[in-house]
Formats: sequence, C-alpha cells, structure tokens
Amino acid sequence: MKELIELIAGKPIYGGKCLSEFEGRKVMLERALPGEKVLAHVKKRRTGYLEAVTKQVLEKSSFRKESDCIYYPACGGCKLRDVEYEHQAFIKEEVVKDCVRRIGKVTDCEMLPIIKCKATDNYRNKTEFTFSRLRYYTEKDMGNDPDGEQFTLGFHAPKFFSKAIDINKCNLQPQLMNSVYLSLKDKLKNSGLEPYDVVRHEGFLRYLVVRKSNSDGIMINLITKSKKLREIKAVADALILEFPQVKSFVNTINSGRSTTAFGEETVLIAGRSTITDTIGELKFELSHDTFFQTNPGQTAKLYDVVLEFAGLSGSESVLDLYCGVGTISLYIAAKTAHVTGFELVENAVVNARRNAELNGISNCEFLAGDMMKLAKEGDIFKKHYDMIITDPPRDGMHYKVVEALVSSGVPKILYVSCNPSTFGRDVELLEQGGYKLVKVQPVDMFPQTYHVETVGLLIKKN
Repeated sequence: MKELIELIAGKPIYGGKCLSEFEGRKVMLERALPGEKVLAHVKKRRTGYLEAVTKQVLEKSSFRKESDCIYYPACGGCKLRDVEYEHQAFIKEEVVKDCVRRIGKVTDCEMLPIIKCKATDNYRNKTEFTFSRLRYYTEKDMGNDPDGEQFTLGFHAPKFFSKAIDINKCNLQPQLMNSVYLSLKDKLKNSGLEPYDVVRHEGFLRYLVVRKSNSDGIMINLITKSKKLREIKAVADALILEFPQVKSFVNTINSGRSTTAFGEETVLIAGRSTITDTIGELKFELSHDTFFQTNPGQTAKLYDVVLEFAGLSGSESVLDLYCGVGTISLYIAAKTAHVTGFELVENAVVNARRNAELNGISNCEFLAGDMMKLAKEGDIFKKHYDMIITDPPRDGMHYKVVEALVSSGVPKILYVSCNPSTFGRDVELLEQGGYKLVKVQPVDMFPQTYHVETVGLLIKKN
C-alpha cells in the first residue's frame, strides 16, 4: 500500500523539486510549486530524508496554468509546462542562488537577475526519439488501444528502459521539425522495418535524431542495429522528395547493447554529411555526432555574458576547456591575442579546426586529449594564460581538474555551467584553492524544463 503524506512544498531546489518538511524530516518533493499544499506518495525513505512525488494538489499556486501538451507530464521532457513562464524564470534564479550559497558556501558575490528567453517553445534545434516494440501507455492513452502497438516512436518512458511513449508532436521543436518527424515516422512504420527490442536485442530501428539548422536545413540520423542501406535509401529519398529542406540523411549502426544514439559506423545515405548553423555572426559546420547548443538564439546571449565577464582587451591568451566544436573559443577570438581550445572528442576538435577556417579565424588552436591525463601531467597548465574558461558537462569538473586549475595560478577563471549543483560544488573547491567568486549570471536556455545555464567569474585572491 502506498504511503501518502500531506505537506506544504518548500523552496525550489535543482532537479525540478522542492525542499520540504514532514514531521521533522526533510522531503525532496517532485511535481509541486513552492507554497502548494499537496498529497504526496513517499517513493523512498532515505537516511535523514524522504523522496516523494505529488499525487494531488490540494491548494494550487496562483502560478499554475493548464498544460498545452497532451504528453505532459508523462514524457518527462518538460517539468514546468503547467507553470507561468515568469515564475519558471524565478524558480531557476532561486535555484542558482541556493546552489551558490548552500553548496558553494558563497554569500557575498554579485547575483545578477536571470536572462529570460523570448521563445518559450519551438526553440530546440535537435531532438532524439526512441523506437520500441513496447508502448508505454499514459493515463490519457488508457482505453484507446487495449491491444497495444508494436511500432512505437517517441520518447523513452521514464523508469521503463524497454518502453517508449508514442509521440506525434513536441512543442519544444519548430513546426518544420515536427512535420518532417511525423512524415518520416509514417514512412518507417510502413516500410516493414522492425523497431528494436532492447530486452531481446532483436529488431532493427533503434533511435532517430532530427536536427535543424537556422540557416541550412535539416539533418536526419537514423540509428539502427545493422545495415539495410537499400531500404533506408528508399525511405530517405521519399522524405527528401516531400521535404527538400532535408539536406543530410545519415545512418549510424549500433550493433551492441549500449542504449545510446551512437555507434561503430555512420553511412551517408543522401545529401551532405554536414549542415551549417550559426551563433551570432559565426558559422559552424555540424556532423551527426557534434554537440551543439540546442537553443542557438539564446546561446548568443550566453556567450555575450562570457565576453562581458571576461573583460578582454585584445592582448590576452585564453585556455578554453571542454571546448567542443569551438563555439566559445571562436566567439571570443576577435577580443583576444590567442585562444587554445581543449576537448576530449577528437571529431569535435576536427570540427573546431574546420569552423575556424570557415570563419577566417587564425588565432585559435584546438587540441584533443583526455582531461584527466591533462590534469595529471599538467603540461598545458604550465603555459601562461591570462584566463581559463571551463564549460564542463553536467557532472562538472573532476576534482583533479579543479586542482590543476588552482595549481595553474591563472588570474581569472570563467565557469560556464549547465548544472548549478555541480557548479556550486566546484566553486567551493576553487574558493578553498585561493579564488573568489565575484559574480554569477543565470541564463534560461531551456524554457518549460528545470535546466538553467550559469556563468560565474572567479578571480585569484591576492
């Protein structure tokens, strides 16, 4: 029998949750807004706290609204779609403040108001979909198709690794992406090609990635278990005939059991192997596996904050860690003497060098290598840099990388983070190592979700 508790939702914390209390114990509460009275199901009892999810809102916040998506909240992609956008932004700003103060233990830095996003929908330029033989039925689906569907394409069902929620439209992506996706879904369904079964390791169709450039059309990456190039070519040709905006169609083969949209080989089926996108005035060549910010319009605002915080005069030498395809390096290049970008993924470095050529930028160099090895050997940190920019993945920096930054003695560190909790953790270590967090700027890149970008400026203490 499920344990139900009645409580008031407390302050917002990272992960789309509220930090609440029940009978003297802390509660990590999902699906509630601060101040709401809710009836919640206790999922887990941990040492010192409970994990709970709202089953019924007894007293709603005035910031609640009706969701405009039939798949919400089941699909899990959006956590705040039934919340007024102004309050979404407020929650994210409060979460960043909480992580800086509670985790980073910094209370005297300048906290700037969040930069909001004008486009609250249709902003994503890349979406990944999952094929499955097993359909996850949401409450809204119940009774519509009691026998189930063998062909399912949509989003991976939260906490059900073998099932997918069948999706025909995602409000986060532009209408053209939705139209192309729905047409391709229909063509694949009628092709006779079978969806992959993750349990039995059988079937063919595994994942579909749709990417849209704001200047150069659409790229399709179909991830399959094996090669059936003739069948895929027929589908690709039919799609491009209907949508000439599709400029690239590639097929990635993942024959292993790893549940990722990557593989051991990628074959060009139709069109070009890359498309070109832009951030500000810069052009970036993107291949099927290139990481690129999913909201390029707002990315320019994020990078403008980096430029402002950097305070460059044109004479500085800058090290850009986790540089990807060189977006930050190239964006700041005109204001520096030299930028060195460092990245683990070799293909990303190849793209970064190509992007420098594409934009006629000659004062950037890009190096590939393992960040842990770099931190251990420390050769690159022994060179003189006036500033280090670090833009790590969601897990933040390994403590060895933080130690290497501290040992470098660089006067200024600019930290760009997609996870305010790991940002706070790393800031505490950097402060212990002799740096001072001066100011923080949250940037909302992902409306309707709990995700938020954070830029922090740290200065070496005298």
